[in-house]
Amino acid sequence: MMKQKLLRMKQHMGIEKEQQSTLSPPPVEEIKTNSKTIPFEEEWRAYDTNPLWFEEDYTLMREKEYSLDHKHGRYLFSELCEVVKRWQDHIYEHPLSAKGRRAEDLLFFDTETTGLSSGVGNTIFMLGYCQIQEEQVRVKQYFLPGPEAEVALYHHFLTDVGNTGNLVTFNGKAFDWPQVKTRHTFVRDQVPKLPKFGHFDLLHASRRFWKNTLPSCKLSIVEQEILQFERIEDTPSYMAPMLYFDFLQEQDPDFVKGIFQHHEWDVLSLMTLYTHLSSLLLNSVHSTQYLQRREAFEIARWYEAMGEKELSQGLYEQLLREDDEVAHLSQFAFAKAKKQSGDWRLALFLFEELVGKNHFIFEAAIECAKIYEHQYKDIEKALYFTEVARANTSSLAPHKNEKKQQIALELQQRKLRLEKKYNKK
Repeated sequence: MMKQKLLRMKQHMGIEKEQQSTLSPPPVEEIKTNSKTIPFEEEWRAYDTNPLWFEEDYTLMREKEYSLDHKHGRYLFSELCEVVKRWQDHIYEHPLSAKGRRAEDLLFFDTETTGLSSGVGNTIFMLGYCQIQEEQVRVKQYFLPGPEAEVALYHHFLTDVGNTGNLVTFNGKAFDWPQVKTRHTFVRDQVPKLPKFGHFDLLHASRRFWKNTLPSCKLSIVEQEILQFERIEDTPSYMAPMLYFDFLQEQDPDFVKGIFQHHEWDVLSLMTLYTHLSSLLLNSVHSTQYLQRREAFEIARWYEAMGEKELSQGLYEQLLREDDEVAHLSQFAFAKAKKQSGDWRLALFLFEELVGKNHFIFEAAIECAKIYEHQYKDIEKALYFTEVARANTSSLAPHKNEKKQQIALELQQRKLRLEKKYNKK
């Protein structure tokens, strides 16, 4: 068995086949894969965690089940099934749409690693997910008991997930799945191929909805403020690597039980977060009445970015009924949409109204100047609104100085061009 392992390592390191052919084939021998002693085995089993062997090494797998009637924060797990069914009748394109999928096709996935870097020195020591299986929610966590067990870890995890259709993660596109790909390259000759998952990354959605209203878009903050789920005695993420390294020295499961619990809450919250985001998106089609106004505005912007112009403009129009920042943001976006569709009269009316709003004087004045110059050939009014814009560049405070200088130069050039046109009349 050791010779077989050495042969695999030489293949992985690129040693030429000619060298390998000089080695005599390993003798056939029977080895009991469970001959290794598992430290604290009884304690692991009492924690619903069992060894899964691959050749002479093992990974540890913890499994836990929840009823679909279990409530995690503000949602029952069964509500995931309901929103997935509603997606089937949704006629609009959206990145979070589960159209053509079942609730069982969604794998709510997360990792625990020894660091936050993306380099090869970063090791994944836990791969886990929750998924609806056989009318219940099943949580599975694959744990790396030591660096020698990485093949066993990936063999069992990848054999388990098989051809599951879609990952649902929180920053998984940028971090978790690229990390899995990196580590997989070291063991790919000995384990199954990585599935070609579709991917819903809920961090992107959370930032769209709440970056202006929450102190942070970390999952723990979203849980508490949006999902109404509060963790009790949670192990912070930054402590996980230290606790794992302590575990490697002592092998005592008590060092990492808090990490298992933290990870379990992560994947369960992904399930309810997807339910919540889907509900917001699906409900918005009928009315913004039951949505927070900022959320409704972000939904409109998102659908507009997806090319769903009719829906997004309808949402913007609904938000014009108040006189607040969201209404002004919506009016500007609605006016831009009308300008793009060639409805110059309505676009100009909306932009001129916004020139009286403090936060939009500059942007709206520029739009008015463009329409008057290019569509109505009214150079005098185009000059007037250019001067209004020049007088209100202070509203561009968030811009860097270089950007402000560029904008000032462009306004000066616009003014000079318009003055030449006006003097030729």
